[in-house]
Amino acid sequence: MGESKIHHRRVLGMHTMTKSLSALLVLAFTAVGCSQATETEEPTQVVESAKIIGTNDLIPVTGNGANIPAKYRSLVNAFGRISMGCTATHIGNGVVLTAGHCFGATAVRKNNFSCAGKSVAWGFRSDAPAYLTTNCTIVYAAQQSRDIDYAIFQVDAAPPVKVGVDLAARPALDSTITIFSHPRSRPLEWSQTCQVKTGATGGWGTSMLSHQCDTDPGSSGATVIDDTTLKVVGIHDGGIAPWNYASYLADSPLAEVLATLAAPPADDDSDLEPTSQEL
Repeated sequence: MGESKIHHRRVLGMHTMTKSLSALLVLAFTAVGCSQATETEEPTQVVESAKIIGTNDLIPVTGNGANIPAKYRSLVNAFGRISMGCTATHIGNGVVLTAGHCFGATAVRKNNFSCAGKSVAWGFRSDAPAYLTTNCTIVYAAQQSRDIDYAIFQVDAAPPVKVGVDLAARPALDSTITIFSHPRSRPLEWSQTCQVKTGATGGWGTSMLSHQCDTDPGSSGATVIDDTTLKVVGIHDGGIAPWNYASYLADSPLAEVLATLAAPPADDDSDLEPTSQEL
């Protein structure tokens, strides 16, 4: 990371009041963005901007990942571009993570709803087309509020690569993280690395972390990956310079969803009234 960017980030702490106001504006007007977005753009594109912090650190990833550190190369086929313009990450068995606002989520958690018509192109990079396109079949849970923004959904064919998840706890403050995303629907790009800060640092919500990894509209839903364990610890949601924000994965209902999916189906009993149970 260049010296000028380091200096720029040191002086950003003077803007706490501006950051808090920006956070409120972004989250308050997300619904407006959703109503105006087209099928190929991130729903909040109209209100999220200037998410490049200082100089632009985004690096387009080549087909085999030769231009990024070797430790990341086995992960690059686990990232996809959703047809509405957000970024997706496969975590195994066709289960995928992204941001709630990408599906028009609200502050009230919504479970088990259709996502017919949405698809994910996996492995789309600067010198390689997508190797697989899958269809979204169901959103298991989604929510977007002042404090958290996530969506957990299923695709009809599981990509062969997945990224592990860390549901045990929030990542440590100042730990190093990284992000891969499809900014403005471009081929996959790498943000390089940055550090975890509290949500309050950027004026964001209680279940959010602040970070200064570079992103752009379209990066929403990209997973925040611990640079040591290479496991998902958060979901990037948006931002306005000088701070971007992400939801802590440990604060999402992912553990609950995965446990429900792993549970055996309930026994059939014709004497019982049929019931429906959400996650």
